[in-house]
Amino acid sequence: MKACVFNGPRNLTVENLPDPKVNSQEVLIKTAAASLCYSDIRVYKGEKSAALGVVQGHEIAGTVLDIGDDVNNVKIGDRVAVCPIIACGGCYFCIRGLRNRCLDRSTLGYQVNGGLAEFVLVPAQIVDLGHVLKLPESLSFDVASMTEPFACALYSLEACKVVAGGSLVIVGAGPMGLTHLMLAKAMGVSNIVISDPVEARLKFAKEMGADITINPKTENLLTSVKSVTRGVGADAVIVTIGNVNAIEEGIKLARPQGYVNIFGGSPPGSIVSLDPNLIHYSELFIMGTQNANPEHYARALEFLSVLPDAGKMFTHRFSIDHAPKAFQARLDMDGLKAVIDF
Repeated sequence: MKACVFNGPRNLTVENLPDPKVNSQEVLIKTAAASLCYSDIRVYKGEKSAALGVVQGHEIAGTVLDIGDDVNNVKIGDRVAVCPIIACGGCYFCIRGLRNRCLDRSTLGYQVNGGLAEFVLVPAQIVDLGHVLKLPESLSFDVASMTEPFACALYSLEACKVVAGGSLVIVGAGPMGLTHLMLAKAMGVSNIVISDPVEARLKFAKEMGADITINPKTENLLTSVKSVTRGVGADAVIVTIGNVNAIEEGIKLARPQGYVNIFGGSPPGSIVSLDPNLIHYSELFIMGTQNANPEHYARALEFLSVLPDAGKMFTHRFSIDHAPKAFQARLDMDGLKAVIDF
């Protein structure tokens, strides 16, 4: 099979690897679409670790090609997406349903071969835990490949207690910022401000339903947020980019007893300066969310089936032969989301 292999920072190769074979508890998926996440780019840049020689890609959709003799929760021919978390199922966090916090967690595309390949061998733990998810009939493979980022954004929004009729500031109008935007609109959030220094992304955000778009290079974000929220500040602020200045600014945008989620991972060694009195006297809730739980994956699939604009985020399509070009496009801030079609 052809696969995109990570050999170290800024070193990807497309190689011919042996076709994987299932054992009694595994599932083999013929990949139909694998979309690229900024976490993949961070691995490529050397900001996040992955095993040398691993096939990258954790946003995966395809068709079940083969199953082991002991597999009974999926069948050959099923159209599926994958929650890429490999969890132990029995640690402190797993038994509470928080498999994204498993103490022995590994992930497809980081420690175990993932979706940037013609076939994906799904480990027994993923199969046993029900992390192979059947697609709604109406859902295309490319949109279904975004189940993972939509699950992460759904988890993020719910952790921030966003409600219908509430206010939300999204810092960053890249793919994850826009994913938050689409979900928040579908959830009934009525006052959404999104900030980004790239005008093309702000234009797209406006088309996707943002109420206010702000370019922080030319407008004062705090003043704008205060104006649109009657001087109170936003119910929730989600910083989708790993940028210290954006995080520090984002904390100032929340109302008293508001939520601030540091959603995007930052480069190693990043340090944020906080005013403890601002947090204390405003009773702010500052958090981070990372990945999501299986419940969010299942609901994200259902959300995607009623979000017709989700596929518009794909501005680049590549074959597996040209998968490394997808990484370069993201580094160059060229367009939005890339998908590898098989």
